[in-house]
Amino acid sequence: MILAASTLCRYAMADPDTWGAWLYGAEELRAQSPERVYFFCAIEVDALGIDPFRPLLDRLNALGGSWMVYSLDDGRTSVTTGNRLAHLTLGQNLCSQRAHDMGASHMLFMAADCQPPADALPKLLAVSGGLVGGHVPTYCFAYPEPIATYGPACPVVEHMPTAAFVLVRRDVFTALRWRTDRDLGMTDDPCYAHDAERLLGVRPLVRLDVVGKHFPEAIGAIETRYAGRDMSVKRAGA
Repeated sequence: MILAASTLCRYAMADPDTWGAWLYGAEELRAQSPERVYFFCAIEVDALGIDPFRPLLDRLNALGGSWMVYSLDDGRTSVTTGNRLAHLTLGQNLCSQRAHDMGASHMLFMAADCQPPADALPKLLAVSGGLVGGHVPTYCFAYPEPIATYGPACPVVEHMPTAAFVLVRRDVFTALRWRTDRDLGMTDDPCYAHDAERLLGVRPLVRLDVVGKHFPEAIGAIETRYAGRDMSVKRAGA
């Protein structure tokens, strides 16, 4: 079984592309997978609770999926580039824990605003790696030359996958935790790839012909991404 997972907080619910892109074509993704696919979301709630997430819950229910709610009150009153990663990695680790508890062979982790192609799972599984990402053009990575042994029909490069679209094998997601490293200047995705290689000897790979579509196509810092959107955090008692 493969757990297809994502994390979400309330500001994303303003636009279906932001909260639901990972579930666009979910039925087709499931149909083309060689293993059963189960959908799960770790949802960060504030004082407004779960009600703002109703469209997401309806979609997950229709897919036979599930969700978990969590909350981290560190005093913030809005989501910013500087404070978001502690909240994001907490949700990512809840996804890893759910994949572990369900006995999943792999976890396909996606950002909620990134749509995988329908054939993502057979293509990523064919690489047989512990940490294999799809290509998301939005992030403008400078990739090395493809690894020759995979051949032209399967262009694979050794490179950090984005956390927006990555297939993680069970021995990796059970051993590692999503984290950041301020001392080394690494956010969540480079930290995970670094730890996979350093601690487990697992090469991070990206398959370039498995393309994820990000909404919006071009992004900057959180403060510039969602003009006019309510990025506030409602705190209990505030």
